[in-house]
Amino acid sequence: MCRKFFINFLIFLLAALTGIFLFSAAEANSRPTIRVLISRDIYQLKIAGSNLSLTELPSGHLLLKNINSFTIVREKGSFLKLKEKGTLAGGFILTSPGYLSILGKKYKGKILFYPGNNRDIWIINELPLEEYLVGLVNKEISSQWPLAAVKAQVVAARTYAYYQKEKRADNPFDVEATVNDQVYAGVEFEDERARKAVRETAGEVILYQGKPIFAVYHACCGGKTESPGYVWSGDYPYLKSISCLYCLDSPHFVWNYQFEMDKLEKILQERGNGHLPIKEIIVGPRNESKRITKIIIRRAGDDLEIPAPEFRQLLGYDQLRSTNFWVKKVNRTFSFAGLGWGHGVGLCQWGAKGMAETGTDYQSIIKYYYQNVEIGKRF
Repeated sequence: MCRKFFINFLIFLLAALTGIFLFSAAEANSRPTIRVLISRDIYQLKIAGSNLSLTELPSGHLLLKNINSFTIVREKGSFLKLKEKGTLAGGFILTSPGYLSILGKKYKGKILFYPGNNRDIWIINELPLEEYLVGLVNKEISSQWPLAAVKAQVVAARTYAYYQKEKRADNPFDVEATVNDQVYAGVEFEDERARKAVRETAGEVILYQGKPIFAVYHACCGGKTESPGYVWSGDYPYLKSISCLYCLDSPHFVWNYQFEMDKLEKILQERGNGHLPIKEIIVGPRNESKRITKIIIRRAGDDLEIPAPEFRQLLGYDQLRSTNFWVKKVNRTFSFAGLGWGHGVGLCQWGAKGMAETGTDYQSIIKYYYQNVEIGKRF
């Protein structure tokens, strides 16, 4: 009994000191997992590592065990092929005793390979939801921010994950590892402060009428958050446009960008709008949050109207950082100046940081950006 207690104590102490495990094995097995699409648009992939095992889907038949490398190829129809054995399957599961290295990044859990819709290979990381959150924090904000802001981010991200898990239950994956959902890059960006924020909010989600909300967030609102109806269809009564001056110190509060006219003409041609010389860009009406709803591109021969969110996507989210901007033509260049970064809906990440720096707790931060909600426990 004493020997068993001593061994268990050493295991616990090692985990606590290294921060490798958030929870015990029994707890981890009873808690939710998440399926994260980490890559697509790949048609052949060679995997190398140690003690790799590969299982066929949907049969569950173990194809390879304790190997060091293998190659998967996309085949016609809904099939993938294991090149070394010529096996055709509807998918594969990759496991290993340690981390799994995929396309230069390390991941916990298991890796699933499925045939994608575009004759490509979908690569999906399935892992415990709480471990996913630890890897997410430093890709969305900095774990070195005040802990209340980090906790608010964690609870919002966990809630968003739950919302999408329920919405996409019949899909091969729950979320993408990009700005399409939440940015995630495996274990590389984990640290102790991220683990602490996840551990101290374990299982907490934001609820509206007892259900997880669409807990979207963005980098910086530029002074006022956006109403969701200008970005997405659907009814989200807990997402309202509110004033926010807590993000004034953000480096993204004010931005500038220069865009060459020739480049924009080429983008419009690729969009299917023909190759016509641009005369000017006219900013369309602004909504209640002062964001532009559409832009008008005046060209030689026609006027082209484009919804502002789509125009931002065309020019690039990192270039045209929000739809709250002004534009001026200078020779063959358009000069954009704007406020904020992101779609502007929901939690303002830099605003959360500013609120936390005033001593506001994470629950109050959450309830400031999401109206008439409660914070509940899922486990």
